[in-house]
Amino acid sequence: MPTTNKRINLTMPDNIYERLLTYKQKNGITSDASACLQLIVRQLDNIDASEQMMKMMSKYSLEEIKQLSDIGLTELK
Repeated sequence: MPTTNKRINLTMPDNIYERLLTYKQKNGITSDASACLQLIVRQLDNIDASEQMMKMMSKYSLEEIKQLSDIGLTELK
């Protein structure tokens, strides 16, 4: 079936494949490709979120970050 999407041929060691199988089972995913795509999207989203957090934190001084951290820890308790 023709597609405009990109294809990736991926090989992995047995230990990583076992982890993928466990991930599929825990999340009710039926295909290896779907599991890999979901993991890639999740990781890319996490990278984007980390970069946004670092940009936000770079606007504050170390002292301000410590104060925000203290406030957050107090609220958590």
